Order: sequence, then C-alpha cells, then structure tokens
Amino acid sequence: MTTMELNAELFRQLSIIAEDESLMRKAVKAVTRLAKQKETEETEYIGKEEILKGIDAGLKEMVERKHSGNKAKTLEELINEL
Repeated sequence: MTTMELNAELFRQLSIIAEDESLMRKAVKAVTRLAKQKETEETEYIGKEEILKGIDAGLKEMVERKHSGNKAKTLEELINEL
C-alpha cells in the first residue's frame, strides 16, 4: 500500500468508530504512542567526541575574534539573528 492508500484506510477505519467515544480515545492513545515512538527514534544522539569538537571549534573562534579585534556577539545579537 502507498502512503496515500494507508492514509485513506486509516480515515476509513476512524470513520467507522467515530461515534464511539471510548473507541476514539483508544485510537488517539494508540496513534499518540506511535508518534512519540517515531519522535524518539528520530532524536539524534550526540557523542562525546562530537561535543568536544564543537567546544574546541567555539574556543578557537573566540581566540580568533580576540586576536582580530572583532568582539564576540552578545546573546541579544544572536537572538536577533534568529
């Protein structure tokens, strides 16, 4: 089945139980559980080595700015950029 076909089938099945509040609550719980599981699977783990590389790069950037005369950005400046 394609994603569109699966989507249509899900809605067809939900329409069958739509008038039964108890069954709809169970369906919502099941779908919510699946969504949380997907979010957990997609959460990327950052290892120690990657964290240390990031810290090192940040420190090197600070040293370069200090020697070049460029001052570091304030938190407010960074937020405004976002």
